Formats: sequence, structure tokens, C-alpha cells
Amino acid sequence: MKRSLIIGNWKMYADSVADAHILSTTIRNNIGTLSHVEIVLCPPAIWLPEVKPIIGRNAKLSLGIQNLYFEPSGGYTGEVSPLMAKEFVDYAIIGHSERREYFCETNLDVNEKVASCLKAGIRPIVCVGERKKGSAMTQPISELKEAIEGLPKKYLKEIVVAYEPIWAVTTATSSNNADASYIVKVINKLRELVDRDTPILYGGSVKSSNVKEYAERPEIDGVLVGAASVRAAEFVKVCKIWDETKSLS
Repeated sequence: MKRSLIIGNWKMYADSVADAHILSTTIRNNIGTLSHVEIVLCPPAIWLPEVKPIIGRNAKLSLGIQNLYFEPSGGYTGEVSPLMAKEFVDYAIIGHSERREYFCETNLDVNEKVASCLKAGIRPIVCVGERKKGSAMTQPISELKEAIEGLPKKYLKEIVVAYEPIWAVTTATSSNNADASYIVKVINKLRELVDRDTPILYGGSVKSSNVKEYAERPEIDGVLVGAASVRAAEFVKVCKIWDETKSLS
């Protein structure tokens, strides 16, 4: 059975080194029995050196970075290059909706970052998704097409796609996850653009109360968890429900 991916995007949370230590240690200590998932923790970049030794060589745990710049080095104040990141991570979140909205990242930026990740040996987690509920699938399809433009086909299985409709992302005032049947329709369209072995995940208000619905669908290869990933007990519960559901399928 193909192992699923569960990615925890901590965003700009875990306010102190102590928070990062406690969160990563608690997750590590409570996933020992899982067998059908690989868990990727994506803390703020400043905490990567702290979290790296905590997860150690646990085969179930990997590290990811939430963003990076596509140049290998240079006068880019405040940025982190793929060559720097690869000292700590195996994955990088690329093109998250918050990066696109708040930092004006374009599809071209995403494309360049994806290529630079692959060159450095980092697996890019390419985020795509539409802004309005019920709108056409053209936006996520277009975003993925442009993200992988120019990539040799042999690299398509090395990327991860995260379908994260913007309207479903948890905010301070809303939490509107998408239903599994809708997600599968979009994933089937995205699948046409990539390799059959490319993991395609769902992200958007994922939590323990709804993750079983997604785990029951073989088309969904895992989940990208945002707000719930910084609550250790809740995130572990998400991972355990996913693992248990897959073990029964």
C-alpha cells in the first residue's frame, strides 16, 4: 500500500523555541504505532535547527520549509535559498495561497521555486486552489500547469500537489472544509497533468472531525493541515484516524 502524506503547516505560530520543542516532541512521542503515513512538519524556518534533532531519524517524520527563494545565493536580504534549506528539510511548501495573496507571488515565481527545489533535491509541495466556492476548476488547473511548465516528465513524480481551495482555509472567522466528492472531482482533473504516482493532497480546515471522510477516498493521497497542526493532541489524532482508516481499506 502506498504511504500517505500528512503535512503540518505551522505557519507563523509556535512563538518561542520552547513552543517548537514541546510541539515537535509531543508529536514524535505519539506516532510510534502508525504505519501508513509519512508525517511532514513545517515549522517557521527559524525553528528548523531546533526541530531537526528532535525528530532525528524517525522514519515516519520528515521536515519541510514553508517557503524559499529560487536563487541559490545572492543579495536577497531575508530570503532562504534551496541550498540552505536542504541542510534541514526534504520538502518545501511552494505557492501557498497566503504567499500568493500577502506577498504577491505569481505563477512564474512558483514555477521558478519548483524548479529550484528539484535541482536542490527538495520535494516541492505545490499548492493550488480556487478563491470562490462553486467556481470553475480553471484556477487550480491553470496554477498547476504553470507551476510545472518546462519540467521534464521524469520529475513529475517527485513533486507533491496540495489542492487547497482558498474558501475552505480556516481563518479567524470561518472554517469551511470541502466535501470529499467535490475534492475528488478536482483531483481527478489535476491528476491528468502529473504522474500517476504524484501524491495529490487536500488542504482546507482539516481536523479530526472530518479527516476520516478524506481518508476513505483512495484518490486523496493525504492532507495538508494548517491550524490543527499546532495543537499537538489534535494533530496526532488526525494522523491516527488517517492511519487507522487506511489500514482498513
